[in-house]
Amino acid sequence: MAVELTRKVKVDDTLEAGYYLDDGTDPWKTPETIVLLHGCLKPRQMFYAWIPTLARHFRVVRPHLRGHWDSTPAPQDYQWTMDGLVRDLKGFLDALGMDRVHLLGESLGGLQALYFAHRYPERLKTLTLVTSPGPDFNQHPLGKIGNHEVYHPVWGVDEKQRARVIAEFGPGNEELADWRHDEGWKCPKEGTKGYFQAAATCTADTESFLAGISVPTLYLLGAEHTRIIDAREARRLCDLMPRARLVTFPGVTAQCQFVIPEQCAAEVARFIHEKIRSGA
Repeated sequence: MAVELTRKVKVDDTLEAGYYLDDGTDPWKTPETIVLLHGCLKPRQMFYAWIPTLARHFRVVRPHLRGHWDSTPAPQDYQWTMDGLVRDLKGFLDALGMDRVHLLGESLGGLQALYFAHRYPERLKTLTLVTSPGPDFNQHPLGKIGNHEVYHPVWGVDEKQRARVIAEFGPGNEELADWRHDEGWKCPKEGTKGYFQAAATCTADTESFLAGISVPTLYLLGAEHTRIIDAREARRLCDLMPRARLVTFPGVTAQCQFVIPEQCAAEVARFIHEKIRSGA
C-alpha cells in the first residue's frame, strides 16, 4: 500500500478538510478529476486498491468527511444532516477550484453523492454509486435503527459483525475481511455516529427524487449482495433515473468495492471514458 500524504484545505470557519490526491496521469496532459466518497465506519484507506487503475487516467481526490481522520471534528452541538454534508462537499470543491467533477460514492458515501447530484447537477460530469441505498434511507431497515448505538451498542470490535463480514466476503478473503473490520473501528467515534445520524434523516419520494437525477450514472453491485441493497432494488432505482446504468458482478455476495476493487475501478474508468468520448 502506497504511503499517502494528507493535504488540507479550509472549507469554512468550522471545517478544514483533509484529503488525499493521487495523480499518475501523463504530466503533459490535463486530467479529468474524480472525487471518491467513503461510507460510514470504513477504513481510512478505503479505496487503496482502486487507485492504481483510476489514478493512471484521472486526478483522484479522496476527501475525509467532517469529523473523520484529518478533517476538523464537528463543533459541539453540531446538527448532522445530509444537507450539511452536501454543503461541505460543495464547499470543498469550491475551495479547491474544482468546477465540474466525476463523483463516486460507496455505501452511505453513495447516498451523499446521490443527494449532491440532486442539488448540484451542474457540478458533476458523471455519478457512480457503489452498493448504495436509495434516497429514502429513513425507511431502509438500517436507517430505521436511527442511530449507530442501536446497530453497535458497544464501540469497538464486534465479533458478530466480523463473522458476518467474513461470511459475505467468502473463501479466500478472510484476511481482507479482518482488515476491513478492524480498520473500520479506527474511524473517529463521533464522526461515525454523526454520519449515520445524517443518513438516517434522509427521507424522499424515491420516484420523483430519482427522476430529477439528470447526470449520467453508473451503479455497481455484487449480484448476490442483499444486506444494503439487492439487485432487484438496484435495478428499480436505476430504471427511475433517466441516464443510469446498472452493472452487477455475478457470484459476489459482499460489497464489491472491497472484494473486486480492480474490476470496479475498471468499470468506472470505462464508463467515464465512454462519456468523455460521447460528449455526454
